[in-house]
Amino acid sequence: MKYIIISLLAILFSGCITTTTPAKSEFRVNSHMPSKKFTSLGCKNKSLKVAQAFSQNSIMSHTMSYAQGDFKQYAYSASQWSTAPNRAITAEFLTMIRNSKLFKSVQISKSRSKNDFILEISIEDFMQYFNSNSTSSYANVVISLALIDSKTNSVFATKIFNAKVDVKSLDAKGGVDGLNSALSDILSQSNDWLGEVCK
Repeated sequence: MKYIIISLLAILFSGCITTTTPAKSEFRVNSHMPSKKFTSLGCKNKSLKVAQAFSQNSIMSHTMSYAQGDFKQYAYSASQWSTAPNRAITAEFLTMIRNSKLFKSVQISKSRSKNDFILEISIEDFMQYFNSNSTSSYANVVISLALIDSKTNSVFATKIFNAKVDVKSLDAKGGVDGLNSALSDILSQSNDWLGEVCK
């Protein structure tokens, strides 16, 4: 009888014990870039489609990665992106170009409409880097753009943009702040470049 009671109590208490996994903090790609309108007339009667950004697989994931030293790469265990960076960055470019008023219309990649130009975005780097002993960190963003003539499928203009920002806090939040600041810089550079292309 004693063993039966002990067994019943063990079953009862085991049902009350649960293992909880802490919720991951989710961060957004958000450049906070102010709108900048142009008076250039070169593209005012042209339409543009912003293609979905090309990137390596890690930038197409919700996983938030960081690099340490020359060769090591890790993932934050308690932090992740709310939206995969390649999609979020595409949306940031779409908003920036629409606000610039450079083109007659700006369409998303899935639009079935015919357009004069296609903007191809290639995210070559979007990463937080630590030195080998994790005493300093910076965010690095490298994005190349190609403006494609839809009628001839030829490259109308192309440019590579780089931005590097020192990270203030050596954690995921510091990395996100640095990456968003670097992206804002690149969006501003891209805006000016498109303004020159459309003169």
